[in-house]
Amino acid sequence: MEVETPPWERLDEREEYAALVRQRLEHLVPVTDPLVLCSQIQRSGGTLLSQLFDGHPECHAHPHEIKIGWPREANWPPLDLDRPGEWFERLFEKKALTHFVEGYQKRGAKLEAKSYPSYDVFPFLFLPRLQKAIFDARAAGATSERDVLDAYFTSYFNAWLDNQSLYTGPKKVVTGFTPRLAMDAENRDKFFAAYPDGTLVAIVREPQSWYRSAVKYSERRFPDAETAIGLWRESAEAALDDRVVLVTYERLVSSTEDVMTRLAERIGIAMSPVLLEPTFNGRPIRANSADEVAQHGILATREQPDPDPEIAELAGDLYGRAVTVSV
Repeated sequence: MEVETPPWERLDEREEYAALVRQRLEHLVPVTDPLVLCSQIQRSGGTLLSQLFDGHPECHAHPHEIKIGWPREANWPPLDLDRPGEWFERLFEKKALTHFVEGYQKRGAKLEAKSYPSYDVFPFLFLPRLQKAIFDARAAGATSERDVLDAYFTSYFNAWLDNQSLYTGPKKVVTGFTPRLAMDAENRDKFFAAYPDGTLVAIVREPQSWYRSAVKYSERRFPDAETAIGLWRESAEAALDDRVVLVTYERLVSSTEDVMTRLAERIGIAMSPVLLEPTFNGRPIRANSADEVAQHGILATREQPDPDPEIAELAGDLYGRAVTVSV
């Protein structure tokens, strides 16, 4: 008597994967919305802001730093429309593969060989081969840089299999964070050339507080006050560009509802309580701090040591100017 094959064994692994790809391609959610990009010097609150957008039903919220820059992450990616074979290789974010294999995690102290137990690790079900298949299908016939970027973000969010908000909506924006990109005027010009309907947001953090956080984060990147505050000034001055929406870190953490209400109105999404709690894929996440963090949610402003006169002199009046124009 012939034994019938159990239904869960009728497809082998290749056939299962082929069916998954076919189903996803047949039921794609196109991602063609304007980009809301947060960009400034590290340790200013970019990760926090990106995590506040996570879970909003009108946002395709990128879960990590957007790393599509080339040849460095802080560069706007050059996309030669006559060389489509280069597009995906330049745009592909290697961190997506890392997070698929190891789980999503973001630790502020990781770079300096410190080890804190209080960081979160989440599943990130993402298939790079599926992303490539989706990108190839969507990018075929692209005639503009925006077409290529829309194809890329469509491939990213659809290849993220457990993306909890993929089918909610309708969506109005793509949100994400890329450190330092907006510090360069040429990058800002290229952003608005590709996204004339986009929004560039920059966060400026009070320099004394920022410097203490930056040194904890990486003494290699910020070896002394003059070097560090020079970079802080560069970031703050870029944030004063009339095309940039400026936010101060201090107001973001102390008056979160007010700031997020203003940002939501500016980018055209509804204000919602989900904009007040940092999450990853809809789940609460701890702060990306250089210190050990015990609880979820936004960290309250902590008591600061006495100001450093050298930092105050190097920073000048830039922070005060930022406060006057911030949302």
